[in-house]
Amino acid sequence: MFGRRRRVAPVIHTPVIQTPLPELSDERVYELLHGRIAQILGADGEWTLVPRSSADTDAIFHGLKAEEIAATLATILRVNTAELRGEVAAQPTSLPWSPAPITVWADAPSTPVDVASMDAASVSEASAALVSVARTSVAA
Repeated sequence: MFGRRRRVAPVIHTPVIQTPLPELSDERVYELLHGRIAQILGADGEWTLVPRSSADTDAIFHGLKAEEIAATLATILRVNTAELRGEVAAQPTSLPWSPAPITVWADAPSTPVDVASMDAASVSEASAALVSVARTSVAA
């Protein structure tokens, strides 16, 4: 209606400057991996290396242990790389919390009570004292 002109907007290309992310050096990777492998398989490690024999049929265990070691090493590298880059480390999946006990036991009397030798009033008085101790312990 007003004779708009169709113009193509010019595309301006701006160079994207990417700064390289800091990486772990080869020496640091070697130090991290060697330290953990030494804890697992070293001279004072948790496991020993024994040459495999033809009678060894425990392939599932060896496979699971290899996966566990690989996962441990990958975690070590990921955590140290994140620390180097200043990234936030992964949060724990659950908080270290242990609930308090629901019940609290009242302390037993220091001297044994012979209920057979007590009269009815003394027995009800002693049981009322134990109930009140138990109630105050639970309320606290």
